Amino acid sequence: MRGLDCVTFQSRVKPAIGILPYLEAQPHLHHLDEVISDWIEWQWVRGESVGLIADALSGLHFYWPEVRGHLRGAWRLFKQWRKIETPCRAPPLTQELARAFVAKAVSSNEIALATLIALGFHGLLRTGELLALRFGDIEFNQECGVVSLHQSKTGLRTGSQEAIAVRDRLTLQLLDTLVSLQRPSPGTPLWPRSAQSFRASFRGLCNFFKVDGLNFKPYSLRRGGATYLLQNNTALESILVRGRWRSLSVARLYLQDGLAQIPGLRSSAGQHRVISAWASKTPVTAFRP
Repeated sequence: MRGLDCVTFQSRVKPAIGILPYLEAQPHLHHLDEVISDWIEWQWVRGESVGLIADALSGLHFYWPEVRGHLRGAWRLFKQWRKIETPCRAPPLTQELARAFVAKAVSSNEIALATLIALGFHGLLRTGELLALRFGDIEFNQECGVVSLHQSKTGLRTGSQEAIAVRDRLTLQLLDTLVSLQRPSPGTPLWPRSAQSFRASFRGLCNFFKVDGLNFKPYSLRRGGATYLLQNNTALESILVRGRWRSLSVARLYLQDGLAQIPGLRSSAGQHRVISAWASKTPVTAFRP
């Protein structure tokens, strides 16, 4: 294959491993679209997810720029598949579980973790936005605060800077505690470790409360916070502004899907007692609009 390092592609785009024999058998680009389309149809038969196809096609374009414009049929198949397959969305974290997570993190002296959980849930922040925050991005007092989002997805698209207001007393108290403990400079990140370590810490909380089977992810903070606002009769337009969605129709679909998942997020009686006991260590009014 011209222009493509097979070893690099295989090692860095793991979902596309099964596609390499198809690629290596092609001496030129003329029949590549047909071959890749056959591979996509085979993955459909095997029951793979549409995410594998997205990663494979995106990886091909990144590591082998010469294929641009040569995979129109493959991309059409991907788009049709995406219309049929329901995306695998992170379920929304409940308010009670968010409070329990915060309490457990504080008890373990993980104040940064507790702060990010509270900010993500209350501010409807994406995981990348959370991990990009620095102390200089935040101004607050005992009553309210403002978080500037320099790396927000919508802001990068529109070339504008975005911000969220922080009014939740628990979140403000956690921020104040974190600043008092660290005495940071403006450029110091709120999360001092890697993104992988944040995800590992989040999984650790899920394991502790025995809810790992519910497939919560860090993005569940944003989904949970938005769903919680909807449950508390917050106007849809207000949630849209706070979550920084550009489309009302997309936000409505996102919120209704999150709300529909709530009944399925059941835990055993024993699990619920543990969650409730830890949640009771935080104010029941936490994160309320």
